[in-house]
This record gives sequence, C-alpha cells and structure tokens, in this order.
Amino acid sequence: MNNDGKVLFNEKCSICNFEIKHYKKRSELDFTDCSHMEDKYLKKLHVTFNDGTELVGIDAFIYVWNRTKGYRWLGVLVSLPVIKQLAVFAYSILAFLLFWRFKIFNKS
Repeated sequence: MNNDGKVLFNEKCSICNFEIKHYKKRSELDFTDCSHMEDKYLKKLHVTFNDGTELVGIDAFIYVWNRTKGYRWLGVLVSLPVIKQLAVFAYSILAFLLFWRFKIFNKS
C-alpha cells in the first residue's frame, strides 16, 4: 500500500492525541480527527483509503509505523506472526478501555 491513507484518530482522547502528535512530527501522513464520527472510528485506530478499504487496530498502527521516520523497525517487528497476535490481543484490551474512558468522561 502507498501513503494515500487517511489516519483517523480521536483528538479528544489525551492519550491518543499525545501519541499521534509525535507521529505527525515524524511523518507526512494525513491525520484526521474522528472524535465527531461514529463509535466505530473511536474504538480503534483506522486508516481509510479512497477506494473504500480500511485498516483497523494493529494493522493501522503498522501502516503508520512503516511510514513514520524512526518507527519502521516497530512496524516490521509487530508484523511478525506471534508478536502480531499478542499485539492484537493487548491493543484490543487497551482500545476498549480507552474508548469507554472517553465515552464516560466526554459526554456532550
């Protein structure tokens, strides 16, 4: 895949925003706030493409890391089968907790 993806992240989540601000400084990716979008996009990191395809969760992070200066090694490492399965499991738990933290404390 090329660099034409749009990285959707929750700018209102302090943890998400902190991490993405760091990636913004080190890449030329198109980052877009999804805090106003449906819950699907708030639950996990998404990368959307013009053809309608999406990368979600760890696959989205691998896309970002592979295109961010100084993080390609992390994208390669997390792409390894056993490590990827562990990362998917860990991220699912973390993303679930962050999503509900956001929903509870950011009622509007």
